[in-house]
Amino acid sequence: MKILKGKLTAHPRGEISSQKKKAIIIGATGATGAKLVRLLLDSDNWDKVTTISRRAVFDGEKHDKLNEVILDSFDSLNQTADEWKGHDYFFNCIGTTRKIAGGAKSFVEIEYGISLKCAELAFKAGILNASVISAGGANANAWSVDWIHPLLYTKTIGMKEETLTRDYSFKNVTIFRPGMLMRHYDKNSSLQRFFNKSNLGLPVKLLASAIKRDAESVNSDDNKIFIYSGNKCIKSSIII
Repeated sequence: MKILKGKLTAHPRGEISSQKKKAIIIGATGATGAKLVRLLLDSDNWDKVTTISRRAVFDGEKHDKLNEVILDSFDSLNQTADEWKGHDYFFNCIGTTRKIAGGAKSFVEIEYGISLKCAELAFKAGILNASVISAGGANANAWSVDWIHPLLYTKTIGMKEETLTRDYSFKNVTIFRPGMLMRHYDKNSSLQRFFNKSNLGLPVKLLASAIKRDAESVNSDDNKIFIYSGNKCIKSSIII
């Protein structure tokens, strides 16, 4: 496992592979997930994109490469086992907060519980490569209690990372630990331009671009785990 920090001068996985890939994504209706789906659909490097979600990604928009699996509840994830077969890459873009989830228990069930179940489905389907969106400070071994939210968040996000490295051992894993994310980046806003330029904030489209770039560079012979830590590191990985 290698932790990458600061501005990169060369991409750790090398050049983009010419091999076309098939992706399966959870969290595809979120801010970063939806951007990633769009980038993959627009790229010639991907010939199939499957999403597992409770609603359509683009309000019902159809695409030849897009296979949407809509669930009434994530409790029925087991029923999607066949949908995971035949893919090369698993992207975990799930992201929520305790407030949105409706409490500490639900937050853990979403961030870790769903992530764990999907990692199991991906692994059993023979998918070798996976990426996950995490956050700075993630630590599965952190001490935490439900009523101290920052510690609970740190521990739970760390546990989510380990669904790909400990609970199930994928061949190639990439963990992205961004800082503050800007979900609605406006290039005409001087404040948002400042946050982007200073790396205090990272537009979600750039995060999605970094995730795509990394995945496209994975080769079948690779067996590596990388952690992109911080906005500067993530942003610099896009253009090299």
